[in-house]
Formats: sequence, C-alpha cells, structure tokens
Amino acid sequence: MDPAVMAAQVWVNSMYGGRQGYVAAPETGKTGWSTVYSLTRALQLELGITNTADSFGETTARKYNEFGILEQGKVPDTEQGRNIVKILQCAMYCKGYNPGGITGMFGDTMKNYIIKLQTDAGLPVRDGRVYDYIFKAFLTMDAYVRTSGGDTKVREIQRDLNNKYFRTSGVQPCDGHYQRGTNKALIYGLQTEIGIPASQQTGSVGPGTRAGLPTLREGSTGQFVKLFQYALYFNGYDASPFNGTYSSQVKYQVAEFQRFVKLIPTGTADLTTWLSTLVSTGDPNRKGQACDGITEVTPARAQTLINNGYKTIGRYLVNVPGGLNKKIQPGELATIFDAGLSVFPIYQTYGSRASYFNYEQGIEDGIAAFNAAREYGFKKDTTIYFAVDFDAYGSDITDNIIPYFRGVNSQFIRLGSPYKIGVYGARNVCIQVSRGGLAHNSFVSGMSTGFSGNLGFPLPSNWAFDQISTITIGSGSGSINIDNNIMSERDPGQTSVGGNLIDLNVEAFNELKRIFDLAMEYTGDAIQQANYLVTNYYRKERYAGGIWTYTTGGIVKEFKDFVNTNYKDVKEFKNFIDPKSRHFVDTEHLMATLSSILYTPDIPFVGVHVKGLAGWAGDLFTSMIEVYEIRENESYDATYAAGLKVIGARDIDSHFSYDDYLSDIDALNIGKQLDGDITLSIYDAFVDHFRGNGVMTRIADFFETKFKSSKANAEDDAVVYLNSVANVDIAFARAMLRSPELPVPHYTDEEGRALAKAWADKLYTDVLNE
Repeated sequence: MDPAVMAAQVWVNSMYGGRQGYVAAPETGKTGWSTVYSLTRALQLELGITNTADSFGETTARKYNEFGILEQGKVPDTEQGRNIVKILQCAMYCKGYNPGGITGMFGDTMKNYIIKLQTDAGLPVRDGRVYDYIFKAFLTMDAYVRTSGGDTKVREIQRDLNNKYFRTSGVQPCDGHYQRGTNKALIYGLQTEIGIPASQQTGSVGPGTRAGLPTLREGSTGQFVKLFQYALYFNGYDASPFNGTYSSQVKYQVAEFQRFVKLIPTGTADLTTWLSTLVSTGDPNRKGQACDGITEVTPARAQTLINNGYKTIGRYLVNVPGGLNKKIQPGELATIFDAGLSVFPIYQTYGSRASYFNYEQGIEDGIAAFNAAREYGFKKDTTIYFAVDFDAYGSDITDNIIPYFRGVNSQFIRLGSPYKIGVYGARNVCIQVSRGGLAHNSFVSGMSTGFSGNLGFPLPSNWAFDQISTITIGSGSGSINIDNNIMSERDPGQTSVGGNLIDLNVEAFNELKRIFDLAMEYTGDAIQQANYLVTNYYRKERYAGGIWTYTTGGIVKEFKDFVNTNYKDVKEFKNFIDPKSRHFVDTEHLMATLSSILYTPDIPFVGVHVKGLAGWAGDLFTSMIEVYEIRENESYDATYAAGLKVIGARDIDSHFSYDDYLSDIDALNIGKQLDGDITLSIYDAFVDHFRGNGVMTRIADFFETKFKSSKANAEDDAVVYLNSVANVDIAFARAMLRSPELPVPHYTDEEGRALAKAWADKLYTDVLNE
C-alpha cells in the first residue's frame, strides 16, 4: 500500500463522492485504472462537464484549455483552480511522481516533476507547463520509465515517436514494452510523414496510409527507413542502429522476416512487407493456402478450393447445442481427402466470452474434443485448435484462458491423448498460452485487427495458420464462404483418418514395467534397490565414469547382463514423450539424474549438495560454454542476457537445453515421490508423473521442493555451485566436469553470479507462466 495513493483516493472521494457523474475510487492505497477514472471524472466536474466519462477526450481537453493551462505562478486563486491542481497532484502520486503534497499549490517540486515526466516521455517541450496532453498523460496507467522486463531499444523508439509525433498520437507509453499505444504511435508517425493532415490521421492503417507507404530497398535513407526499422524491431528483427539507413544488415533482417511470415524473401520493403510489420492481417489481399469454415465441403466445393490453390481446411469437431450445424459431416472427410486436401480440426462451442473459460470447462472440453476426434478417426499427433473467439484482455488471459488450457492439458494427459493441443485466438492469447507450454501450435485470428490482443503484439513464433480475411470463392454448387489463412507449414493438416489410437507412452511404460519387474527379481523384491538399478540400467554408457561414478555409482554390469539375458526384445529403450510439451523426454538424462538422487539415502532435496552437479547445477555449469560463444562482451549484463538465452533453450544448441531442463526437474520431482513413499515403485512414480498432473506443475513443484519457492535461494545455491572453492566437493566435481568434450571456460566470479541470476530469473518466470 502506498500512503500517498491512499491519501489521493480519500481526498477525491471526500471531495466528489455523491455528485452525479462521479464514481468513487477504491481506497486501497494501490493505484489502478479505477482511481485514474475517478480523478478524470473529478476534473470533468470541475470543468463544468456534467456528462462525465472515464476518458480524457476532446471535450475535456477543450474545456481545460478554456480554463487555462496550469503552470507555476499562473493558477487562478480560486477554489476551482486549487481543486484542479489537487486533482493533478493526486494523479501525479498515482503515476509515481511526487508533487510535494495535495496542497492545491503549484510549487517548484511540482514543476520539476512535470518536467521529469516530459523528459521521461521524450517530449521536445520540457518547460513544466501542464498542457492538455500532459494532464491526460498523468490520467492514464501508462508508464514513462522502463518497467520490469522492458526492452531498452523499445523504450528508445517509444521516446523518439513521442518526440516527433505526440501532437497527433498523444503521449504514448515509454516503458520498454511494445503495445497497442506504441503501434498506434508508429502509424501516426507514418501518416505524418506521408503528409496526411493531422485532422485525418487515425493511428490505424487505412487506404490513405497504404497508398503512401514507399518501397524501400538497400541504399534508401530517411525517416521512412527509420520508421520501418522500428516496425521490424517490434516484430523481433533487430534492424538497429535506428539511423534511417537501409543497410545490407537491414536487408538481411527484412529477408528473415519475410521468410517467417511466408513472403518471398527479397529483402525489399514493398507494400505487403510493410503491412505485415504494421497490422495483424498483413496484406489482406494475400491469397493463402489454408482456410477454415463452417460449411460442409462437398465434391464441388473441394474442387473450388483446389482450383484456388488451397491445401488444407479447418473444420469443426462439434456443434453448439441448438446452433448451426457446422461440424464435419458424415462422409465429408473422405471427400476432402479424395480431392487432395488435408484437414485440421477446430474445437469451439461457446468460447466467445471470458466467463466461459475456466479450469473445469477446460477439463470438460478436453474430454469432448478427445472423444470427437477419436470418433472421426483422427490419428496420433493431430493438432486440435481450441478457440478463444473474443477480444481477451490481459486479465482475461491470466484469470480465465490459461486456467482453461491447463484443464484441457490435464485431461489430455489423464486420457493419454495422442493429440496435440493448439490455440486459436488473437496474437497475445496465442503467445501467452503457448509461452506456458499449454499449446503446441497457434492459429491466429489476424483479421480481427481491432482486437487489443493483436495491436502491439508480434506474430507468435509457433504460428501454424494466420487468418487474414473472409472471402467467397467459386460459383453455383461450388461456391463456398471461407476464412482465408496464410499457412506456415508447421501443421500441414491430416490427409487420412483411421487406425488404432494408443497412449503416447504405452510402449515406454510397458518397457519400464518389464525392467522394474526384472530388478525386483534380481534384488529379491528389495524395492528401493530395484528402483535404483532401473535408473542405473537406463543411463547406460552415456552417463558412466568420471563425475557420474562419483555421484551415481558405477554401472552395475551384472544387472545389465541380467536384463539383456531375460528381456531379449530390449535393444534401445523407448523414450518417454512429455504429454505437455510433446517433446521426447531425454530419458537417459532423466534416469542419470534420478540415479544420483537414489544412489545413497542422503537425498539432496534442499540446499547445496554435490549431487546437484549430476542434474540442474551441472547443466548450468556447462551452459557457460554457449554463454561465452554468444554473448556480445565480457560484462555482467551480457553474460546474464546470454544465460537467459541458453538456459532451457529450445531454438539453439545448448548444454542446458529445454529437454535437459525438463529432465532435471522431472528427476527431482520423481525422486521426491520415491523418497516420500519407500514402498512406491519407480514404474508407479513415472505413471503418476506422466499420466497424472505431475507435468502440469512440475516447475513450481521443483521450485518449492528444491528452493522453498525462493528466487533468492535458487540464485544463492547456483552461485555456490558455479563459484565456490570453499566447498571442496563442489570444486572437485566441477573440475571433473571440465574435459576436452566439455570445454567449460574458466570464468570470473562475476560471470558466475550473472549466470546464477539468469538461472533464478528463468526458473521464476517459468513458474509464473506454468
């Protein structure tokens, strides 16, 4: 609670409470939109506006300018003047700027903090006068300083856009996060450069903006190039320095972006490329190779799709009770396949409001989608896209949609579903759901250009389809209305159905059970020893010798021979498949780490123990190899940034890859289970983990078990593993890990601390996103 914010809330409520048009602020001491809205309505009442609103619009600006711009020494000495100053002072406290009290007096302190906002926002005028756009800037929740996770280059761009275009775009956020306001400011900038009059500028891409976008290529210079460099950066392609020069590096980044959005990689910024950087549809006139629709695909319609270059179509698994008959019809799949098309299934019932989505609904829909897909005969690895068909705001995503997808995932895991989970929705919905590991592919509702979840968000990295327009093609019996989609080839669709569906991990479970039974026979039913021997067998020669003997014991050759003699079918064991991420589990790695936990009874669940170097700590130590390869310099910040990239990496080679990361986490969680119940078999523990909800909360469980849910503990333990020389066992084990095969560089203590912080921040972020 902030006492200054509380004072602001109490004052504005006491002054305006009960007046028509005023809505009270919550007296919590916490700033938020509701408090800002109360202050906005209070200002409107002081200005004589009776039809109040939450927004600081044109009428508010006009009435304020008629009253007179607030500045030091020129505030009317009237109750109205003092109250308007007090409203501003309250807003300043809510924004984090200290005006020196809610006094109604415009003093030096207040002026200095107004100048600070003008400076923070990058505005060209820094005189301490409260112009209408400054008052409005205080009456928002936008931040003008970099906030947690903000990108310094994004903030640089935001400040520059404010500096040049604030008169039409207004004062936009400068927090380092690309968002709706930043996107609009960029488009206002383009409209200004094109020459569109201020009165006709909209901040959205219309016919006039499209017509004025110039073609840029290597050698081009000027403000259009600079704005295009900004647009590229917002989409994840670094075309800095932002100097207005279309260099060979800019051309390279353009070509890479074009490849990502499935344009011809010419390296030239033509109209279609411009639009792909600015608006979620890209160029709505592009012809896609994928489509979706609610209409049955008959032979005539299938031929229309083929004639128009389509390869795949999305069709619905179920109908809404009492609604349209939009689901796949009897015989329709055969018609689609016979025409040479593929199909991808969509699950949607009501899904058009936030209140529909919750964990329990996800469980229900997971069962319904699984059963429907199975009845149609869809095969293993088919992606089912679950629809979020409304403009979901941030709280809708965190409070409703993510719990819903957790429910879907938990049900698919319980059912042993062979299907992948996809998400349909605006860009931000797809990004947030996928970031939490809850969706494999994204189907983006790009043609909803006004959705807040599309404005200010890049195309998700796992996009499979991008829905950009609704069109009707064909004629007569072949006419069909479709949503036209760009296709990334990430999901080619299914070209046939039928065949037996099996649990993703049935073969792996059967093999684990057989080896465990042999271990029980070998040990005379000594279950704890049998569990250890199973891990010992699975890790094989890949994790033998050196530190592995030190932390997990040597390979028990006699048991290995016993298994090979009595289980003739085993040659190379079956890797488990993670039912959440659909990655193959590095089962050897998991078993080697688990073997170290089971080797002796001093199981190191909390605190620093040398066995950690057989798991997450050893992988963290060896990841310094990649950190040294990719960091830009030897500073703490560069090492930290590189660490975030290589820890749990999915897209680059790393000694601490995503699969290693999950294996280390799963090993400790399963080890904890086995420690908590000494009668539990390793087979039952794996079944509970991979078929139960263990994988759904694996990171949070690991974080709680190992570090008592403390980011500081995670960082401190990592520092010991990476840097300690006082702990002789740790230092010795680190030395054993270094070898020609693992050329870990000799880093400084500062670099070790930077990598430890990256580890803790990565882990904590993943816990929050799980």
